[in-house]
Amino acid sequence: MSGLYCGVDIGSTNIKVVLVDEVAGVIARRRRPTPRLGQDTAGARAGEAEPLVLLKAIEDMIIDAWRQAADGLPIAAIAAAGVGEDGCLVDAALRPLSTVIPWFDDRAAAEADELAAAHDCVDVTGLAFEPTRTSAKWLWIARHRPVPAVAGWIALTDFPAAWWSGRAFLSETLAARTACYDISARAFRDDLLAAARAPTLPPVLPAGATVGPMRPGRLTQAGAATTATRLVAGGHDHPVAASVAHRLHPDAIVDSLGTAELVYGETDRPVPPRPGIVRSVSVLPGREARFKVFELAAALAPLRLPTPSGDLLSDLLAAAEIPAEATPSVDDPADHAAVAAILAQANESDARRIAAALLVACARITAGIFDDLTASGVGDGPLFATGGWSRSDALMRLRAGILGRPIHRIDEPELAALGAALIAGARPDLAHVLKISRIDA
Repeated sequence: MSGLYCGVDIGSTNIKVVLVDEVAGVIARRRRPTPRLGQDTAGARAGEAEPLVLLKAIEDMIIDAWRQAADGLPIAAIAAAGVGEDGCLVDAALRPLSTVIPWFDDRAAAEADELAAAHDCVDVTGLAFEPTRTSAKWLWIARHRPVPAVAGWIALTDFPAAWWSGRAFLSETLAARTACYDISARAFRDDLLAAARAPTLPPVLPAGATVGPMRPGRLTQAGAATTATRLVAGGHDHPVAASVAHRLHPDAIVDSLGTAELVYGETDRPVPPRPGIVRSVSVLPGREARFKVFELAAALAPLRLPTPSGDLLSDLLAAAEIPAEATPSVDDPADHAAVAAILAQANESDARRIAAALLVACARITAGIFDDLTASGVGDGPLFATGGWSRSDALMRLRAGILGRPIHRIDEPELAALGAALIAGARPDLAHVLKISRIDA
């Protein structure tokens, strides 16, 4: 066995770990639900997380994977990808002073509205102020959970590497998710930080920068790591996952078909993005990211109608073919109530046609996003698909036809974790170790 690298993905729903061998590629994968606090925890909501509990779970997964697959070889380097907005207050020793409020918690809606009304900086930061943004959570915390003025901030995705190394830092693609980061200047806007009453922030590091060596702890005691193991800055899960495709082709467009669909491309041209296209920093140097999100799982939720073999959506995705000319058409896939009402009046065969029409309508939304990305400076490179929905051959053929291009499906279930391992320094021959399927209409 050659060099061994570890990638971690801290997701909203699950945390994942992969071990990557320089020659063999991924040799071990682990996944478990993201640990979150229960309703009975004093002062916390169910979705909040305790950083040290999450850290222990990640260490358990790394140790288990290493013992099963590594043949005693210690890990050379570790990097993490994950949620973009979540984080916690810490003291000088990086001990957490707060739980982690998840990005999907909307308690900071009033603060987001206040920031948006006072600061229109989307052309600078690439993001509007919304309840999901780190900045809105900072302002809410400052008002509702007063803490010492010396408190610092660590992003949840960065917390393991910060704790293991003893060095505070902020991955640049996570800095960009705060809505306070100037994408062109690659620096925070002091006026926006002041408006959000941001805590003391650590240095911003680009993906791939070395944070520091591993300190003695559980991973070194188990033998999975040594004090020579490097901790490396990773970043936001979506661009980290997309970076795998960009290592295969620099002009790749990545269609990540998960709970939310995120269509991602990069550009080195100074073209302003179209409205609705997010502008951000990229993982690989010298470029800017452009992407847009469509709430795909929510749009398809009305199709979870029970059938003898499962549900309507699963039956259709498992079929040999999904008709592209399905009728009646669905005008607005985001109007979930209207779709559900139509389905409620349909018989079995009509329901199947309506379901197919909804999948067609969703694919046409993706086609519109492609047009917007092209107009925003993204090149017309090959299309790569990832995520759970991409496992349906019938759906991929349908989308290839509507999008008018072949789809290259990356058959790696933990792509963000793999991307993190590559950022950590792993250099396997991706064309050899990744299974990529070309799917035509």
